Amino acid sequence: MKLLTAQEVAAALKRHDYPDASLPLVAEAASHIANELAPAGQAVPKHDIRAAMDVLRRHRHFDHMHLIGTAWHDSRGCDAVIQRLLAQAVIELGAFDRADELLDEGDKVATANPNDLDFAVEAADYQGLRGRVRKQRFVLTGEFKFLVEAVDQYQKQLRAKPSFYLGVNVLALRTRLQDLGIDQPGQPLAALAQDVLRHATDAARREPTDPWPLATVSEACLALNRIDPGPDWCDKAELWLYRFLGHPGTGPFEVESYYRQVRELWKGNPLDSELCPGRLAKIFERHVMRTQRRWSADAKQLQRLQDNPDELEKNFSGEKAFTVDDVRKMLDVSPNIGCVTNRKGVRMGTGFLVPGSVFGKSHPLVFVTNAHVISDTVPKALPWESARVTFEIEAANGVAATHEVQEVLFTSEPGKLGNVADAPGKLDVTVCLLRSTPKDARGLFVASAIPLPSPRTKVFVVGHPQAGEMQFSLQDSVLLDACPHERLLHYRTPTDPGSSGSPVFNQDWEVVALHHAGSQACPRLAGDGTYEANEGITMQSIRRATATNV
Repeated sequence: MKLLTAQEVAAALKRHDYPDASLPLVAEAASHIANELAPAGQAVPKHDIRAAMDVLRRHRHFDHMHLIGTAWHDSRGCDAVIQRLLAQAVIELGAFDRADELLDEGDKVATANPNDLDFAVEAADYQGLRGRVRKQRFVLTGEFKFLVEAVDQYQKQLRAKPSFYLGVNVLALRTRLQDLGIDQPGQPLAALAQDVLRHATDAARREPTDPWPLATVSEACLALNRIDPGPDWCDKAELWLYRFLGHPGTGPFEVESYYRQVRELWKGNPLDSELCPGRLAKIFERHVMRTQRRWSADAKQLQRLQDNPDELEKNFSGEKAFTVDDVRKMLDVSPNIGCVTNRKGVRMGTGFLVPGSVFGKSHPLVFVTNAHVISDTVPKALPWESARVTFEIEAANGVAATHEVQEVLFTSEPGKLGNVADAPGKLDVTVCLLRSTPKDARGLFVASAIPLPSPRTKVFVVGHPQAGEMQFSLQDSVLLDACPHERLLHYRTPTDPGSSGSPVFNQDWEVVALHHAGSQACPRLAGDGTYEANEGITMQSIRRATATNV
């Protein structure tokens, strides 16, 4: 396999191609594109930036979209398409206020430039994103006023420019309102569902290369199962879901978009597979585990499993990916794993709590993450005073706490992937003290030794990718190698963007390493050549480094 350069990957992205490149190389390519935009007078075609951001969207690299879109916005102002893609990225990263600011700015520029046809074309998507912001605010807060506002936003655009995409969102939101005992004037829900079903079915026949009509038909059938129960609606919803998942145009972005709708608005929980939304959620869960080799669960689902041990046996007995005992241990570690955001709530990475005594500190708990996530000296890292940490399990218990960093206790810059010669320094770690910690957090156990690499030795990564929910990477999780200095571990465990700073666990669910990066062509720790691997910095090497810095 030919090794690509960051410039070659950047050029491919600008052609709307997604090359076979490692995640760090894609990140480097995104930085290269952003740096090209820094000189305001330098000519960079807007179509190149639109293409790069869109292909990154398809592969759920919202942080890279945010980087490139912000670089364009700050140096060249508001382009209709780039502004929409940037707003979409910050919504996915959890910064809803910033998304509204971007959409408001776009509307003002559109009003001032009525002959800019790009803004006219983008108007429907802008309106849809406004609805999405309010929908997500409802999901986070449970306040029905946001649900009403979301319906108004989608419905306003639906009247102006009918489409099955807008129609199915109005259908889902109005059904949710009805569940809360609130009826809005308008077309009866059953009639609306039939209209969406008819238009989406027609679109599926007319445009067989587009996967979205298939998802919409499935969701319309799901709605009809709720609104006008019949013996076949759920079976039809399943059938069209399988067609959607099997479509060649369905990628991770499309899967997560519909899965999120099933989870958040239709309340689909894989643990409730006797209900239609739960049946669909179970299909999604199995598909993601098989194709993306990960299991994600929101805080409420984790809490429910913790409160109802019988459901562990019911849902995970016989599961090949992991055992019931694994799930129990995953539930125990989850309160200690947090999501790092900036002041505006944009997700930047993951981190975890361990007892301060691990590093010879008197503090009860300290927070560990990558230096490329939190650092005052590493380029593009988040300065510690701007960093915020949230813990999903804490939020599920009704505590909407955001924890600030009080002090950085130790930091070490990143080294190159697979570079054994960097030992003992360049650990890509920041250890900091938070001003507060969750009530239920006790800190993760740190292993006294690294495991011996072998085909039977497994390691597991748990973190907060940019989708937001806690993600457990458990399949294909072989520990490949450890460097002679016991500084680096290589493992096959799959991870998503946003997993930087995640804890790496051994089979006893003790932390053995801090997840750092990965590559499809990672230099081997012993001998020549490369292989597909992720890399972690061992906790032992971090402990040694902090001990010498006391």
